[in-house]
Amino acid sequence: MRRKLKLLLFVLTGLAGASIYVLYPPSPTRLQFPGGKRFALSIVDDTDLTTLERIKPLYDLLHESGLRTTKTVWVFESNDESNSTNRGATLRDPSYRQFVIDLRNRGFEVALHGVRGGSSLREDVVNGLEEFRKQLGQYPRLHVNHSLNKENMYWGQHRWSFPVYRWGLGMVRPFEFSGHNPDSAYFWGDVAKRHIKYVRRFTFNEINVLRVNPTTPYRVAGMPYVNYWFDASNGGSIDAFDELLKSENLDRLEWEGGVALVYAHLGAGSFNRDGGVDPRFVARIKDLASRNGWFAPASEILDHLAQQPGWTPELSFRERVRLETLSLETLLLRDAIR
Repeated sequence: MRRKLKLLLFVLTGLAGASIYVLYPPSPTRLQFPGGKRFALSIVDDTDLTTLERIKPLYDLLHESGLRTTKTVWVFESNDESNSTNRGATLRDPSYRQFVIDLRNRGFEVALHGVRGGSSLREDVVNGLEEFRKQLGQYPRLHVNHSLNKENMYWGQHRWSFPVYRWGLGMVRPFEFSGHNPDSAYFWGDVAKRHIKYVRRFTFNEINVLRVNPTTPYRVAGMPYVNYWFDASNGGSIDAFDELLKSENLDRLEWEGGVALVYAHLGAGSFNRDGGVDPRFVARIKDLASRNGWFAPASEILDHLAQQPGWTPELSFRERVRLETLSLETLLLRDAIR
């Protein structure tokens, strides 16, 4: 009963903040894009459960359609397959490694999803980053925390900067992540600060991330080891991807001159059918390719946003409350649906 009361208080606090801030969303930011393009879009591909057989036809289609996107990878094999999402191809597989190198040579971005599926101590993270650089010629510019890896930075309840939100999430999801804690054996925040520019924070059901937060990329006070955060749109499964990128949403994205950073699990299986590509994915990519969009890796788009006149990485107090309240409501809604 006490736990339920605390959870109720947590939800009511979020709703109170939403009533003040969420009802007054900012106007979408309109930008100029390279080549006179009318909007920008990238896919940030989470590598969970990826196999070469599943992923290759998807990236062949992206390349043929003129979309350069971002693919996260693991360097080492999993050390804990009890969590099914820890499974998937890594750079230790010669065929998969060559496929990833070919993607880089085609103009795709290769990013990091932790050095493996499963928790890694500091030494393993450092070695993994060096192996990444050795194989791909540079350190990753973009990183996405993975699942329950203990070395995740500012993950779980630590993603929220307001104490009441952190407390509530800690009650509901009591997992501990300490990649940002210098006293932890999993600490690597100083290394991330030197090598990684962008880290994904929240994921929303809105296609235009600038409608959620026009200050993108951004910093968060009290989270010094992340240089810049960005948020993404939810296209995790083929169902979510198909819904997010439906024609009316793309029409609005183009009309608003917006930015979509679509977070998806392309290699997890739902995007394939009968050993090939799901027709819904083909249809959405063809629709995209027919439009006047700038289809670039996520880091290139974020660099462009950071070069806009008047851009500042500092969130206002109102923006911070609104962003964290929206993210909390999105998380609670997804849990309720499940």
